[in-house]
Amino acid sequence: MYDQNGIVALSVAPSVAAYSCCGAPVRSSTRAAVRMGLFDGMKNVFGTAGGEKPLVAADRVTPFDRWMGLDKALIEQEEPDQSAAYIDPNDATNYFSVELPKPMGIAFVENEGECGGVYIDEVLSEGSAASAASPLQRGDQLVGVDVTPVIGNDFDTALDVIKAASGDMTKLTFFRGPTAFLYGPTAPKEEWYKESLLA
Repeated sequence: MYDQNGIVALSVAPSVAAYSCCGAPVRSSTRAAVRMGLFDGMKNVFGTAGGEKPLVAADRVTPFDRWMGLDKALIEQEEPDQSAAYIDPNDATNYFSVELPKPMGIAFVENEGECGGVYIDEVLSEGSAASAASPLQRGDQLVGVDVTPVIGNDFDTALDVIKAASGDMTKLTFFRGPTAFLYGPTAPKEEWYKESLLA
């Protein structure tokens, strides 16, 4: 229903008194329904089963998609994660080292994408890493083995460097922070690792 200015008005059902079988009055709640006119319910008609709406490709968003709300999930998906605090990969205090005898008991996994590099997937209970003075965590990025940088290396190359270490103790150097900072535009040069961190 529209008022004299053409603004949508609410249609309110009056409270109705009813009586139960015991004679006590029961009041129904007041209900309000918004009447929008000819296109009421059209969004539900064009929606998919189960109420889930398909995502629209960013280059194919139309005014109709925006009216249906199909672009909201796409916009949220493309927004950068603001919750991650910046950790400077050029600051040596954001790295730590542990010296471990073999077998270490560390399961490494290669990073996704083209950046390469490996990180800790799991610290196994059998192995020297489980009782390390500096506890290792899932997600710690391996950047050096003894004095050799392994940042950006593929899985096999990084593990070959660990296997080739000949001393009783092997020094592993890690970065604890988001991969985007370690391999992104703020990433230090390999010379920085050799001179400042692994020397």
